[in-house]
Amino acid sequence: MSKSVVQLNPKAKKQKENSMTYLKILIAIQFILTIGLIIFGIITIFNTDLLYIFEIFLGITLLVMGVNNFLIYKRRNLTILYLIIGLGSIILAVLKLLGL
Repeated sequence: MSKSVVQLNPKAKKQKENSMTYLKILIAIQFILTIGLIIFGIITIFNTDLLYIFEIFLGITLLVMGVNNFLIYKRRNLTILYLIIGLGSIILAVLKLLGL
């Protein structure tokens, strides 16, 4: 019967626990940003002046989703798509805000 790396090396167990805590924090950030995105989406329906904040929230949420997708699910194709759309959303919102 073979033993796992965690059983043979206690440092591997501590490293695994640290990485799980890091991933839980990233998931919590994604959840909070998604809730903020929903709230600003509803507010934007009634006040269109806040559309820039909504677009920036959307871009940041997509960037965090891309990072989570890469670290947790190991999907590279969708990660690239999330990062491109997230950066594009942030850049377009800033350009609109500046009036360019």
